[in-house]
Amino acid sequence: MENRKKEILSILYHMGHTGIAAMRGETRLSHQVHDIICNNLSTIAVDTLCAQLAMSESTLRRKLKEEGSSVREIKNRARLGMGLHLLQTTRDSISAISDRCGYQSQSRFTQRFKDHFGLTPTELRKTIGD
Repeated sequence: MENRKKEILSILYHMGHTGIAAMRGETRLSHQVHDIICNNLSTIAVDTLCAQLAMSESTLRRKLKEEGSSVREIKNRARLGMGLHLLQTTRDSISAISDRCGYQSQSRFTQRFKDHFGLTPTELRKTIGD
C-alpha cells in the first residue's frame, strides 16, 4: 500500500503538481533534476544538467543513487509523465506527442508507456470520454 501511495504522488508530481514536493519538506535533488528535465525534455544533456546544478557528473550520479534514482530514470519518468498529460488533455496524435516528449519513434514511446503504465497510449485514449 505504501508503494502505491508513493507511485501516485510521484505521478502527480511528474504531471506538474510540484507542490506535492513541498509536503515532504526539503526539495530532493531528484525533484530538482526532474524540474530541469521537464523544462528541456528533448534537449537536456547531463553536462548541462550538472552545470545548472553546479556539481560534477560523478557527484550528481552519486547523490541520485543515494536517493534511489538516476538521471535516466528521472528523464524517463518526466517524458512519460508529460506524455500521459498530453494524452489526457490534447487531441494531438500519438506520434506528435512522442515527438514532444523527446522520443525518436512512436513505437519506442508506446512500448515505454505500456511498460510504465500498463496500457498503450491508444488504450488510454479509449478510456477517456469526450
